[in-house]
Amino acid sequence: MASYQVAITERPQGWSPEAPDDVPPAAEALKLGSDHEDLFAAVGEAIAYNQSEERQRDTCWAVVVEPGSRGQMWRDARLCTPLAYKVAAIWWPDGWEPDSELDVPNCAWRVQGELPEQRLSYRQAVATVQGLNRQSLDRHSSAWYVIVAVENEPISQTVSYDLASAETVVQVRRLHVVRPDEGGRGDCSHCPAACFPCAQETWTTLEQTATTGRTPTTESM
Repeated sequence: MASYQVAITERPQGWSPEAPDDVPPAAEALKLGSDHEDLFAAVGEAIAYNQSEERQRDTCWAVVVEPGSRGQMWRDARLCTPLAYKVAAIWWPDGWEPDSELDVPNCAWRVQGELPEQRLSYRQAVATVQGLNRQSLDRHSSAWYVIVAVENEPISQTVSYDLASAETVVQVRRLHVVRPDEGGRGDCSHCPAACFPCAQETWTTLEQTATTGRTPTTESM
């Protein structure tokens, strides 16, 4: 299980963030804040810091990092924000019934197929999932849709070359299946595994990883 930390950086003069979890260019850590096991607890703290009235009067800005992991910008911390949100399909579990379009079953884990290249804001992802899951309910589909948050920097990256000197970059990124505050875990009472602990647990995110590869003619995630 990864641990996350809120880091305070300097906000450059004239820089306009695109989102409250954005990262200033060439940011350097001034000090580290509290530790969190849950990514979204750390992101929530950073966003609250960045949106506070004090931020209108100083040059500080909060980002979320994984300390102890080498990043592309910082040597001793990997930048996790800004997050990118994507919509992915999962199999509809046998016997599971949702109470709303934003429910996510406890047994959700591996997403189906490749994640789409398009990056969404959180609000766009919520609206997309609501619409797709409404269609799944109306059409009795075997697919259910969830929001996946993608961390900013990969947890590992390798570069290789073939005999023609074509470069291939393979990145492993950490993903998080998100359960929105407006959603729940649905009804597992008719599931064959209803007596298992998974039917009773409560969580806000599930972690997994995805490996992507790209050459100069393809785009990475």
